[in-house]
Amino acid sequence: MRKKSVVLLLVLAMALSLAACGQPSTPAASPGSPGTSTSPGTPASPGTPASPGTPAEPVVINAAWYQFPNSLDPVAEDIAICRYMTDQVFDRLVNFDPESNDWLPGIAKSWERVGNDTWTFDINLDYKFHNGDMLTMDDIVFSILRLQTIPKTADVGNLIKDLSYEGTTLKLVAVSQDASIAHRILSVANILNKKYVEANGDEALFHKPVGTGPYVVTEFTPGDSCTIEKWADHPFESPQIDVINFSKIPETSTRYMALETGSLQFTNQLTPIELQFADDDPNLDTMRIQTRLVFLLFFNTTRAPFDNVNVRRALIHSFDREGFCSLAGGRRAHESTLFCGYDDLTHFSSNLPNYDVDKAREMLEAEGYNAANPLRFTLTINSTNDPGLEMWQSTLRTIGVEMSFNIVEFSVFIATEGSGDFDMIYTPNRNNGECAVGDLDRYDINLMGTRNNSRYSNPRAQELIEAMRIENDQVKMREMAVELQDIIAQDVPQIAIYLNTSNNAFDKNLSGVVVDRNGIVNFRKAVYNK
Repeated sequence: MRKKSVVLLLVLAMALSLAACGQPSTPAASPGSPGTSTSPGTPASPGTPASPGTPAEPVVINAAWYQFPNSLDPVAEDIAICRYMTDQVFDRLVNFDPESNDWLPGIAKSWERVGNDTWTFDINLDYKFHNGDMLTMDDIVFSILRLQTIPKTADVGNLIKDLSYEGTTLKLVAVSQDASIAHRILSVANILNKKYVEANGDEALFHKPVGTGPYVVTEFTPGDSCTIEKWADHPFESPQIDVINFSKIPETSTRYMALETGSLQFTNQLTPIELQFADDDPNLDTMRIQTRLVFLLFFNTTRAPFDNVNVRRALIHSFDREGFCSLAGGRRAHESTLFCGYDDLTHFSSNLPNYDVDKAREMLEAEGYNAANPLRFTLTINSTNDPGLEMWQSTLRTIGVEMSFNIVEFSVFIATEGSGDFDMIYTPNRNNGECAVGDLDRYDINLMGTRNNSRYSNPRAQELIEAMRIENDQVKMREMAVELQDIIAQDVPQIAIYLNTSNNAFDKNLSGVVVDRNGIVNFRKAVYNK
């Protein structure tokens, strides 16, 4: 791998030089922090043995991502990469097993489902916030109920009927018997310091969050970089890595070259080719995680032309999933309508239109679209286009369809998505409940504009969605799942394209990094021995 072309090396040098111009200065020491750091994107020398009588050098790693959050409030921020930083800073009531998604102890030592709609949690109040305040039960109640006030999570927060405590026992009562409700709430509810937020406002969390986790934020440049440092006053097990510098490097080739040359110790979202390079490099290791993050095209089913189901079905006939996925390589085509990664419930319905361009042309002509009256629509995309979409655009031209692209900045995309001011959008969808029935959100009439981006509505589908959420009999659940997926495959409010694979590469001396089925990276247990 040391034989990369001179051109690539020059690209890397230029990119790193430009990145260096925008790098933050070395963060000043915060209370309880090591006091030294390496700026993101610059080589580090962590783990060097100290001479007798001299302090040990801090263990430092650098990681880079293709995009970066503008806020460190994981409840308000729409980029999942935000959690790469904040999962080290905040704790939650429970943790989740990265393989099974079963609950593991967090701030709650134990829990019990005491009724069809009620859970109790035994809370460990030995936790302490970065500002020195001890955790209280009021902090926990405040943090969970705050979900109701944030647009991104209000639909989840509103699943809470009552939240109260007696002593160190917290009681959560849900609005229904849906067994997934507690899971959905606890997967997004980070525990905050109530006094800190009330005194400084939500914006304090955007740039200087105060949590109970083992790391404290020492520097943050929105959209660009973040430094977290080990918190010396953490009352529990201390992490081995002292400082983690995170930065944004959009180009995958540049991130890979920075990893190969030692400027980075971890990165992800690499192409299969770069991942193969990493496999062949004796200084690097790789990790491939099949996530439950599905990429979709959402029709706006409430306005023309996509309020017409026959037009939607025609366009799906024109879409080549396998061809789309082959352009980037490493993508796994997803032809089901639901339950991404939950194969026990996945049903590949015969109602779903297959790839047949001639059939697409025939159906559009039956709806009055032809050379004299071409179908025209706009596809809204976040930031950059995908070559697979350009391939589809070329296919559509052959059947007289004119699709234009509206490529917008992330905040504009989110506003457009929420308002419904679009014909079609291309975006990933994450299972926010981290359980199978969380995928039902995409079609729930009560979640229009939040999870249900298609604004889809079908009375029988809605009955099944609500029944499945409270069904405990797996045989009945499977029967309802098959019926629901047949209905959705007939109505086609969306085009599911592929499941994302989290392609991670890292320094061979770095171990213990955990990547879950949602692709979230966690460094709490990581060890770096250079």
